[in-house]
This record gives sequence, C-alpha cells and structure tokens, in this order.
Amino acid sequence: MEQDKNKAPVDREEKPAPDTDAPAKESPEAPAPEAPEPAQTDTTNAPAAETAEPAQAKADDTDKTPDTATAEADDTDKTPDTATAEAEGADQMPDAAPADTADTADTAAEASDPAALDKCAFNESPDKDTPEQRERTASISRTAQLSIAQIMAGLEDNPQPAPALPADADTDSLPADTGDTDDADDEPEDTISQKLRRGAFGMAKWLLLVVLFILIIAGGGVAWLYRSATPDMLPEIKVTFDGTELAPTAYRWHVPVVGKLFRRTYAETLSSAPLELAEPISGASPDLLVTPSSGYTAELTVTDADKEEVYSGSATGFRSFRFSANGSYDAKLVVTAQEGADNTSITGSETWQFRFTVSLQPTIQLVTDSVQQGSVAAIRVGPTLGSDAPTLKTTLENAGFVKAANGWICYLPIPWNEETGGKTVTVTADGYSEDLTLTVRAATYDYKDYGSKSQMVSPYIGKEDAPAAVKKLLSTSELDIQWSVGGFVQPFLGSFSTPLTYGMTEYAGRSYSERSTNYGYGGRTATNVVIQPKKRNDSMIVPASGKVLLAEDLGGVYGCTVVIDHGAGLKSIFYGLTNLEVKAGEKVKQGQLLGVCGKTVVAELRLGMVPIDPLAVWRGQCDALKIY
Repeated sequence: MEQDKNKAPVDREEKPAPDTDAPAKESPEAPAPEAPEPAQTDTTNAPAAETAEPAQAKADDTDKTPDTATAEADDTDKTPDTATAEAEGADQMPDAAPADTADTADTAAEASDPAALDKCAFNESPDKDTPEQRERTASISRTAQLSIAQIMAGLEDNPQPAPALPADADTDSLPADTGDTDDADDEPEDTISQKLRRGAFGMAKWLLLVVLFILIIAGGGVAWLYRSATPDMLPEIKVTFDGTELAPTAYRWHVPVVGKLFRRTYAETLSSAPLELAEPISGASPDLLVTPSSGYTAELTVTDADKEEVYSGSATGFRSFRFSANGSYDAKLVVTAQEGADNTSITGSETWQFRFTVSLQPTIQLVTDSVQQGSVAAIRVGPTLGSDAPTLKTTLENAGFVKAANGWICYLPIPWNEETGGKTVTVTADGYSEDLTLTVRAATYDYKDYGSKSQMVSPYIGKEDAPAAVKKLLSTSELDIQWSVGGFVQPFLGSFSTPLTYGMTEYAGRSYSERSTNYGYGGRTATNVVIQPKKRNDSMIVPASGKVLLAEDLGGVYGCTVVIDHGAGLKSIFYGLTNLEVKAGEKVKQGQLLGVCGKTVVAELRLGMVPIDPLAVWRGQCDALKIY
C-alpha cells in the first residue's frame, strides 16, 4: 500500500499541466481546505464547477438523520491503526493537488452520487481515496467525537471539557446543529450530594448567626442582672452574746444572678483580730441569740486560754452548756445560709470572732425577806461553775440545796414556835459567800381549854410521837422537786371538819386568868391536822406527785399509814386509813386514789424533820413552795 501511494504522484506528473487560472486546482496551504473556497472559483471553468459539488455534499452530510450520525459515530471507534492510516492520508493531500482536471471531475461526480459516497466512505483502500473523501471522513469523525464528548460530559458528576480540536480543524465544516452553544457555556448542574452539602453549610452558617445573636442578647441580660446584684441584697444577721450585740469579722455571700449557674460573690474580711467584750461574763451559761434563726445554721466553737476546745456544736445546743472555770475564752461563730429549694436563695456564710472573760459570781437571793411561823422560806442560788451544791449556815433546820430549773434552791421550814425576828443565813457557792437576813413573823394560832384531858381531841400524834418506821424516812430524800407540775391539792374529795389544826394548843384545867392571857402550862400544841370527813369511808387521793415510801398498817393509834416523798425533803404522812390503794416503792401522780379514810385521819407535812402547816400548802398559801 505504501508503494502505491508513492507511485500515484509520479504518474500524475507526466500528464499535461492543468490550467493555472482555475482556483479550484490550487493546492491548499492547510491540510484541510475550508469549505467555502470551492464556491468562489470562476464559473466559466467547468472543472471548478464540478469541484464545488463535494462541498455541497459535505454540507448535506451534516444534516443526516440520527441513524446516519450513529453510523458515522461508529466509524470514529476505529482502531488506532486505522486512525493513523487516515492521518497519513490526510498528510498526503497536498501531493494530490496536481491531479488532472478530469480526475477531479470524476471525483466530484462520485461525491454527488450517494452510492459512490458510501462506497468511497467505507473503502479500505487508501490509494483510491480522494482528498474530498478523506476530508469528509475527518469531518464526520470530528463531529461524532464532539457529540460523544458532549453526551458524556452531561452524564458525569464533574463534567469534563470537550476535546480540543486539532489546530488545522475546519470549524466551519462542523455540523450546523451541534447543540445549544449557550448550554455549553453554562456550568453543569450540581449533584444531590453537592446540593445537600451546600444546603447543610448554609444552614450551619444561619444557625451560627442565630446562636451568636442569642449569645449577645444573653450576655447583655447577664451583665444587667450582674449589676443588679448589689450589696443591699446581702442578708442581715444579728448576733447577741450575753446581752451584747456582736459585729461580724468576715463574710462571704453568693448572690444569684442566673439561678445556680452564675452568682455574684461579695467577700470581705472586716477584722483579723477577735472582738473583745468589755464586761466579764457573770453567769455560768451565757445566752447566745442568732436572728433570724430560720434558714440558717449557726456553729460555735469555744476554746480556753490553753487553746483547748471546751465547746463545739450548734448555737442552740450552747444554751445547755455551763462553764466550769473562770478565765479568758475565744469563740468563733459561723452562720451559714441553708441551700433552698429555689434558685433565688443567697448562699454563703458570715463569721463572728470574739473574746470574753468568765468571772462567775453566783446570784444568791431570798425568795421572800420575811416568813411567818409554820410556813416555808426559800433561798435561790444561780448557776454555778462546779457540780457541788451550795452550802447553808443557819440556826434554822433545813434539808439543804437541791437542783432547780436554773441553779439551786433550798427550802427553809419555820417551826410553829420559832422565835420571831431576824435570822442570819450564810450561803456559800463557788467559793463565794454571802450573808442573808430572814425575818420570822409570828403566826396567829387557836387554842382550846378543857376541864379534863379526856375532852382533848383524839388521836393526837405530836412531833415526837411519830413511829420509828416513819422517823427513819424523814431524814433522807432521793428525788428532785416532784410538785413542780400541778402543785398541791387537798386529799379529801368531800367536805370535812378540822377539830385540831396546825399550831392549835389544847389546855386542860387552866384558870380563867390564864385563859384570858393565853398563858399557862400543861397544854399541847398540834404539829399536824386532825380531819373528820363528813362522809365516813370517803376516798382519799394523792395531793402531789411523788414516790410511796411506806404503805402499811402500823396498828394502835396509827392504823394504816402512808408516807409519800415529794422531793427536796418534803413528805406527806397520813395516819388512820382503813384501806390502802398504793404500795411502797410505787410512783404516784397527783389525784391518784390513795385509799379509804376512817372516822378520823391525821395528816402531816414535814420538810426534813420539821412539821409545817399542811392546810396552808394544800390551799396554795405557801409562796416559797411555788418556786421550783
């Protein structure tokens, strides 16, 4: 084949030279001549007219049906060898320019014949291809390649640019209808994933702007709330110790700005040294008050001069604490706000530190400055440092001091025949002694005169007439004050008469002059009361709470006897009962059934060994026993 191609130009050179005036026979400067040039040749020259027909044929070929275009597109899928051969044929087109006009006319005629075109287009013999045929084949190949490239670019996600045409390609020979040129300039349509990514990015930017706007507004609101949390919102707590108001030494409060999430803190140390109280503490149990108390917890710590802790606990528990020694003490009180259920409560704490001196001098006082015969006097001593009871020095008989609600108390029984006037009483507590003066007043007692002793009231039981079983119980007492609840009541439910009262003196055979002056010898004075109930076998009740020490029949004039200890050395004694409803060792309450009385009952009330007037006590006429 290569040899044939080289021979063809040699044969053509031997033919007569064609007419140089015909433009159609000029060899084109480019490998592929432009389509319009054949139409511009001289019409008087017949061969030129014939050569114009292939150009028209090429224009007609661009309007082929899709089936024809598909067939031409198939031709573009030639193997690389075929494409190389066609390219080599195209390079030899200038050599065919000197061909005879007759040959050119024959070629044009074949181009105008469709059958000839088909035959030429698919002729595999390179030596029989004319330049027009090769040009037509190249144009069809380029058109098919461009169409396929445009179709594939529309199907791909990232469209690829159309394949570049060769530099010598004839752009005018491309098919007239190759698609919208405007669509080729437009960007390819995004895929769904690209649209989703671009939408998500836009949404993220929008959300970021919204969040930024909300943060700016919230920041402004928080700043305004922060400035609104002023010190005047801090709690006002008042602390009083032994009657002196204390100033705080430090505080740290958290004022809510945005609930529990954000708070404004106010903290300051007002004093690094503890506050010293000017007045010494004179009581063993000073008062500590914290107001308001609700919503706060107050913890107190007290240390002595040796830094030893003497108390640690709540402020309310300090009320029962008692100092056991004089000296200097340091205290630290911390009041903490309890965490509330709401988010608007202020939290934090405030601190008080103070120093004080304990110099105890117990208070000693007489409940009443004067008392009449047969009654009771009382001496009160305030709280003491030690646990030892105060002591008493006096000519009056007494049972000593007993524990009271706030300190100590001593009841002094005054006998019916105690000498009137001032009595000196010396009280010693915590090493401190104080002298008191008690005035004894004379009491008014009744008396009776009989012609003979047989007329005297019976039974009579004097101070010294008590049986041994009773006397041994009078000197001891293990109970505190039991009558502090309810006091005393009379033990008889019904009415009764008193033929013999406390302090009444009975005389037998006294002269008239002795009667008028109430003076004489041989009389007897009652230290108890003889009672005759209006209703025999009437019930008796317990006059005050206590413990039964004795409940048995002693026989003789005593009959069934009951002894009740009411505490503080005070005891009730009843003789002459016919039936008992209590037992020894039993604790009884006021109003409880005691027993059944006989025809006559002797009732006695003793404080220590000294008898006192029971009727005055039952009827609430003894003021000293009202002090507990």
